[in-house]
Amino acid sequence: MRYKTPAFLAFMLLAVGGCNESTEPNLSDEPSGDLTVWAWNLEADYLLDIVPDFEEMYPNINVHILKLSGDQVYQRLTTGLAAGVESQLPDLVQVENQRIDLYMENFSESFVNLSEMGFDEHRDKFVEGKIAPLINDDDGVMAFPRDTGPMAVFYREDLFEEAGIDPDEIVTWDDYIAAGEQMLEETGTLMTGMQFNGDTQFYRAMLQQHELLYFDLDGNVTANTDAAYRSMETLKAMDDAGIFLYASTGEEVNAAIKNDAVASVISGSWQKGIIEDQMPEQEGLWRVMKMPVFEEGGLTAANDGGSNLAITSVSSNKEAAYLFGEFASVNVDNQVYGALAYGAYPALIGAIDHPQLAEGDEFFGGQEIFTLFGEEAVDLPVVNFTDDYLRAQNNFNDAIGRVILENVSVAEGLETAGNRLEAATGREASDE
Repeated sequence: MRYKTPAFLAFMLLAVGGCNESTEPNLSDEPSGDLTVWAWNLEADYLLDIVPDFEEMYPNINVHILKLSGDQVYQRLTTGLAAGVESQLPDLVQVENQRIDLYMENFSESFVNLSEMGFDEHRDKFVEGKIAPLINDDDGVMAFPRDTGPMAVFYREDLFEEAGIDPDEIVTWDDYIAAGEQMLEETGTLMTGMQFNGDTQFYRAMLQQHELLYFDLDGNVTANTDAAYRSMETLKAMDDAGIFLYASTGEEVNAAIKNDAVASVISGSWQKGIIEDQMPEQEGLWRVMKMPVFEEGGLTAANDGGSNLAITSVSSNKEAAYLFGEFASVNVDNQVYGALAYGAYPALIGAIDHPQLAEGDEFFGGQEIFTLFGEEAVDLPVVNFTDDYLRAQNNFNDAIGRVILENVSVAEGLETAGNRLEAATGREASDE
């Protein structure tokens, strides 16, 4: 394990801008007390919704959900862990997969090992691509796996029809680019949007389709790999075709979608909740298709987001925290509800297989979109985030910006990103 340093803390503060079968072997018979949970956006709303049922089961536990922004959660968590002050931290906190390693490495005792509280009985109930990053070096599960974000292409069927595009004929990324050119020519609408301030979803998706991310499974930097080059060259081809809406943030992309300026968005399954919430007037116009591949027969699956709930080591009510985390993550009915209400697609296999998620969704014209998400969820590749994920994300996003906005060559952009990341982390270049 690495030790936390002031440099790490500074970097983190800058980077954040009814089917429960638990035996509860280490829990008391009558848990009670107050429980504080930090979460953001749709996950906070989901947790708020399930609190009444939980408190009916455990009337002596009072659950308080504090809904913050994602940046606020991470900033407060990092500051509180560094200070080691119990009053500054919650009992449970939402943490994404890509952040788990970062906290495990720099605050090695920050979260409770759930395996020591009996969670191993549930381990095999979750898709591997979700739970694998939550397991520490001692084979302990360090957070409750909540939802996952299998990626897909959300598209406007009416705009595709107007442009004469058959979505069934979009198989490869080359097909998607050609369809984007046709969309622009026939309707004047851009095919998709790309945000340049923050995480670039496209690139991460493309790397995952090669079963890599910014690092390989050994923790080496992938900037020199064929996967990195091919993915970046595909982004450049999309830009050269003129099918991108340039945006600073994801919010700008969503605004363009609402205003009919963009015909599709490549995103995690949670995009369903955003579209339904922000664009209710477009009910019946949306459909979903799997992501294009690099060649026929290639991997379509990739993950974008998804939450976990971790118990902080300073929690004064770990028993209650375990029970609520288990209720939120292992209860099939809750997981199905989260998917239907918020688009938070379950990582729990029992929920993925639930008949309700095989039904058509009226907002999406009756399409069985959850069946598609389920096919992608079980195929999610296992990737290595490492504790240097945020630094890597910044370096790769900088390369994307240089290639797309400054016309730097793909080779130069990736070489610079790789050299900087290797120098900053002490990691080697991948031999994949």
